[in-house]
Amino acid sequence: MFKKSFIITGLFLLVSLTSFAQEWAEEVKAESASGILSSSFVQSGASSLSLFDDLSLQVRLIDPSLPAKGIKRSPAKAPSLSIFDHTLYFATSCDGCILRLINEDGDVEYAIEIPENTSTITLPFYLYGEYELQILRGNYCFFGFVEL
Repeated sequence: MFKKSFIITGLFLLVSLTSFAQEWAEEVKAESASGILSSSFVQSGASSLSLFDDLSLQVRLIDPSLPAKGIKRSPAKAPSLSIFDHTLYFATSCDGCILRLINEDGDVEYAIEIPENTSTITLPFYLYGEYELQILRGNYCFFGFVEL
């Protein structure tokens, strides 16, 4: 008898929590769509809803004619970073790499060496428009496109 009431109570709690979670998710979607989602909610760890744009980086060799050093058994791993407004957030280390922004004409608009232990870089606010973001590491160029 005790076992049955325990199971029934557990099922009741599970249904209640599921219903609450669905209502909460619908409310968050409505707030997000109306643009009133607070930044404190986003920073609290909601991974499915984020104001940050994850940058998808591709890789290419800077100079394919250079001989490879050693035996490479796996492809080069692209850095993981996000952008919000003019701030880049690094999830992986890019110490000593060169960060460049290339404008639509192919000119280097901005370049900086990424300092040690850097987790964020704020780009100058005079930069606006679409740029090719490049991170240069050795003979590899990791690149993607950003809108500032």
